[in-house]
Amino acid sequence: MRIFGYDFTHIDESHLEDLGTLERERAIYADHWIEELHDFRHVRIRLTESEVTEYVRAMKAMDTFHGSGATWARDVPTIPSDIAERADSYSIRTRDGKTYGPPWHCAAAFCGREIEEILCFSVARMEVIEELGTAAFLSTIRRAVDALTPSIRAFENREKGLATWPIMREDDVRDLLYAMLRASISDIKREEPIPSKAGASRVADLHSPVARTLIEVKWIGRRGRRVLDEIHIDIQTYGRHPECDHLVFVVVDAARDVPDPHLAETQIKGTQAIGGKTLSVTLYIREP
Repeated sequence: MRIFGYDFTHIDESHLEDLGTLERERAIYADHWIEELHDFRHVRIRLTESEVTEYVRAMKAMDTFHGSGATWARDVPTIPSDIAERADSYSIRTRDGKTYGPPWHCAAAFCGREIEEILCFSVARMEVIEELGTAAFLSTIRRAVDALTPSIRAFENREKGLATWPIMREDDVRDLLYAMLRASISDIKREEPIPSKAGASRVADLHSPVARTLIEVKWIGRRGRRVLDEIHIDIQTYGRHPECDHLVFVVVDAARDVPDPHLAETQIKGTQAIGGKTLSVTLYIREP
């Protein structure tokens, strides 16, 4: 997966997800235990530009290390010496008193103590997300979309003896999203007809009347589909639906046809006046 201009091939899905949100929002989302509340909360942790740069350096070094087969980071020439030194000297101590490492080449080892403190322990940097109603549902859509790539890959690589569940087209993604979102809002339904315009009949993939939200899924299976042009047309059509105040596009780019997904998301995201009302538009682009 290409993020921040780098190809990441050996780190796990959770760190790829963190890198993706960091590129889009300069923030990382997590579920953290809050001692004062005696409970966990979903939090957003914003990073400064210098912290973003250091985190990306560390993750690229970790990706390189895991793909090298080396025992020590210092033995991989392309890993910066400062990152290699802290990665090779890192150890952890568990609650029961056991110590592992050095070396212990986890993400914290490559990131360093300062970034580890910010992401894991600094309550002051954690912005608790306590949303209700439509705002909570829109956040759930974001989390479901971020889970699409690992879910698709998990279905394709099931245990020996179990049939795979291939996700290879828009309808597959639609049904997967439906199953993921159904637990959070009971009225979500598939294939919502859109009022005709100039005789054209359209159907949106998912719709929640109570949240006044439409979700349109697109799968890019080959290069040259011009999906962004389609989205601009769909906004004008779908935005006229009487129960649509929020329009979400989910693009699964299997062909890697969108050259700069982050830029495309930024350009599409925002509000527009459609049919005498204000419409909120969001675009998510993910790889399968």
